[in-house]
Amino acid sequence: MAPLSNLINYHIEELKNINNLSERTKNVCLEGSLDTLYKILYYFLERGTFRDIRNCGLKTDLELIHLSKKYLAASGLTLDDLRMNEPLLGFEDFKLFCYVNFKVPSEVTETYKDAFISKSFPYFKYMHTVIQYILNERELYIFKNNFGFLGDSQKRTLQSIGDHYGITRERVRQIAQKVPEKVYMSVNKIAQRFFNIDKQFNYDLDLKKEFLIVNDDLVKKINNREKLNFTGKFYALILAGTLQRYFIAFQDVENNYRNYYLISRKYRDVFNFKAFFADVETLMEDRIENDFQVDAMDYLGKFLLPGQTMNDRLKQICRRMLSDEFNLGFDKTKITFHRNTLVKLSEHILSILGDAGRPMKLTEICKELKNRTSRIPPNIESLRSSILSIEEVVAIGKTSTYALKDWQMVKTGTIKQLVKEYLDSSDEPKHILDITVYVNQYRVTSDKNILSNLKLDKTSTFVFFKKSFIGLKNKSYKTIPGGGDQGGRGRKPKL
Repeated sequence: MAPLSNLINYHIEELKNINNLSERTKNVCLEGSLDTLYKILYYFLERGTFRDIRNCGLKTDLELIHLSKKYLAASGLTLDDLRMNEPLLGFEDFKLFCYVNFKVPSEVTETYKDAFISKSFPYFKYMHTVIQYILNERELYIFKNNFGFLGDSQKRTLQSIGDHYGITRERVRQIAQKVPEKVYMSVNKIAQRFFNIDKQFNYDLDLKKEFLIVNDDLVKKINNREKLNFTGKFYALILAGTLQRYFIAFQDVENNYRNYYLISRKYRDVFNFKAFFADVETLMEDRIENDFQVDAMDYLGKFLLPGQTMNDRLKQICRRMLSDEFNLGFDKTKITFHRNTLVKLSEHILSILGDAGRPMKLTEICKELKNRTSRIPPNIESLRSSILSIEEVVAIGKTSTYALKDWQMVKTGTIKQLVKEYLDSSDEPKHILDITVYVNQYRVTSDKNILSNLKLDKTSTFVFFKKSFIGLKNKSYKTIPGGGDQGGRGRKPKL
C-alpha cells in the first residue's frame, strides 16, 4: 500500500488532459471500464496489452502501454500493490465519484486520502471545496453574501448583489433560490452513494439521539479543528443532507436561528415542527408588554399530525427548543411567553420603589437604576423630572424623596407640614419626642432635625415652650407645660 500513496489515481478524463491522450483512447478505456489510472495499470500488469478491449487498435494499444510504463516506472508499483485493501478502495471510489459528479480534481481530493482512510476526514472542509466547484461565480458570490453561511460576512441585499453583477434584483432572487438546494442536493448525492460516509469523520455526534443541535459549541469546535469560519446554518445544511437517513431538518434556510435542529425521522409523521416554529416566531413578533401563559398540552397539540398523541419524549424535545431557541418558560403544564419590549424608565422606577416597600431618596433610586439598566437620564435633575412625571409616584417633602401614591403610610408634606398636622389635632402642646414618633411614621428623621426645621420656619407658625414642648401660634392652650418660654415666644394661656 505504501507505493500507492505516492501515485494519484487519476480519472481517464484527467489522464487525457495531462498526457495528451487521444479522444479515441479515452473512449476505449471508458468502454472497457478502465476509468482510472489504477485500473489501467492493473489491466496492463495482468495482460501486458490492451488489444482485448473492444475497438482497441494498435495505435491505442501502444498509447496505453506507453502511459502504463511511464507511471509504473515512476512509482515502482507491482501487481500485488494494486490489489488494494478495502479502505483505500473506498477512498478511490469516493475520489472518482467527486470528480465525475462535481469536477473536483483528483489532485485536490488526493490530499484527503490519509484522513479519509483513518476515519478523521475533515468533511466540512472538503464540502467547502466541493461547493467551489458546483457553484458558478454568481452563485458562489450569493452563497457567501446572502445567506449568513460565513461567520464574518455581512448579508448584502438582493439589490446590492444585482448592482454588483449588473442584473436585476428579481434575477438575483431567482439565482439565490437555487443555491442552498444545489448545495444540499450535492451533499445528499454523496450520502446516497456512500451510505456510511458518516463513518469517515468524527465530530462526536450521537446519531442514535432523537435530535441533534447545531449550537455555538459545535460550530466553534468544527471551525477550530478545520480552520473554517462557517455558521451553524451552514453546518446544519450540510449535516441535513449527509445524515438524511437518520434525521430531518425543518428550519427555513432564509432565516437565522440561535440553534439549528435535526429531528429523528421517526417524528416526521408525528409532529409538524416547521409549523410549530413558525407559530412561536409569529407570537413573539407581536409586542408582548406582559408575560402570559398558555396550556402546554393544548398548545403543542395543535401541531400533532392526524392520529398522533403527545408523549413525554416529544414534549421534552419541544421544551428544549422553546427554552434554548426562544428563552420561553416551560413548567409541567404551562408555557410562558415573556415580555419582548424594552422596560421603560418609569417601569424600572416603579419596580424599584415596589421592591423597597418604602419611600426612597432620589440618590437611592439613581444608584439602583444603574444596577438595572444603562438607559438612565444624563443627570440627577433629569431623573427628578422623569420621576415627577410618573402618575403613580408622589414626591415627599421638597421632591427629594419619593413613594408610591397608593401606599397608605405615605404623607407627601414636608416635616413642618407633618408637625403642623399633628399639632392641629391636639388641644395641648406636644413634646418633641412625641412629635418625632408621629413624624417617623412617614419619615426617617430625628428630634434634633425636626426641631431645627421648625425653628427655621419664617412664617412663625410654631411656638416653643419650656421642656421641649411645641405648639401652634394660632391656637390658645389652657395648659402650658412648664409655663411660657423665657424668650417670650410662647403664648400664655387665656384664663
